[in-house]
Amino acid sequence: MLDLSQIVAGPVCTRVLADLGADVIKVEAPTGDLSRTVPPAVDGVGALFAQLNAGKRSTCIDIRTTGGAELVAALAEHCDVLVENYRPGALSGRGLGYTELAARQPRLIYVSISGFGQEGPWATRRAHAPLLHAEAGTMEAAARLRGTEPVPEIHQHADLYSGFLAVSAVCAALFQRERTGVGQHVDLSLAEALLYASDQVAIDLVGSGPPREFDTWTYAVATLENGERVCLIGNPLRLFDRWMAALGSPHAGAPPADEDTARVADFASLQAALAEHGLVCAVVQPATSLLASEWATQRSVLGFAAPGVRVPAAPWRSSHATVGITGPAPELGAHTRAVLTELLGLTDDDIADLANTGSIT
Repeated sequence: MLDLSQIVAGPVCTRVLADLGADVIKVEAPTGDLSRTVPPAVDGVGALFAQLNAGKRSTCIDIRTTGGAELVAALAEHCDVLVENYRPGALSGRGLGYTELAARQPRLIYVSISGFGQEGPWATRRAHAPLLHAEAGTMEAAARLRGTEPVPEIHQHADLYSGFLAVSAVCAALFQRERTGVGQHVDLSLAEALLYASDQVAIDLVGSGPPREFDTWTYAVATLENGERVCLIGNPLRLFDRWMAALGSPHAGAPPADEDTARVADFASLQAALAEHGLVCAVVQPATSLLASEWATQRSVLGFAAPGVRVPAAPWRSSHATVGITGPAPELGAHTRAVLTELLGLTDDDIADLANTGSIT
């Protein structure tokens, strides 16, 4: 499959497909995927780029040149899937849009990821995950429900949801092609993916009601005597009395004064006290702490995407398939010659000519 995407939304889709066994050929401009230069880096390999591009092959082809665009079109004739996240219409101007490529390869699954979709009044709007978080209610809902001022999100939710949903679309399209013999164009927008993946949208459309059992943002966070921060898992309106009983407090039904609150030394003591009452809690910690646990080691949660760069491996196991990181994140253009020789049968002289014209690097 061809990966003409960069940054997060497209690359996370193709990283998953690579983990599932796809031969992902990443097509990069001479400057490379923008995420290559995002710090931190180990020996020149960016951690973010490594996580999103492990197991792929990299070709450096300049589609701004006539020769480079024709190379990509020729490669598409030998591929099952193409994923791109260019501005809608940008690739059509170079002969690389769905209509042009489908005419050459009717079985091609062509996936376009954009901010607001390939058609409509906002098709050409610039869109990034933070913009969608602001416009699609992600920031507003978090601030309103927590009673705080809105702040930007830490994770690139819109990009990640789009990438993961694109995987499902690719698999479904491939299954349909097995029955019909024909490919298709998949049009996926970040805005719709963010709305689709939100469990708050339908509630807001009806109108927020009273506190509910699943209002997880109301869960209490407490500080223990040793400074550890813990989250008490459960709705405080329903579980407060049980929490107080578990901690030996005489005050049931209302928050006790600070001096009357039972003091807990550490997480293990709190966990044991709550367990006797069927309650659970979780220590607030960075991801690195979970990744250092025995569980993470036994599950092989991490894998190497480059020397010194560990990244999350595939989060599922299969009884009849090998799933996971198939190789390191590629150096820019490391596989250009091999791919052009393997798929298109180009000779050394052909490749030298393309390099001389600037079509490849």
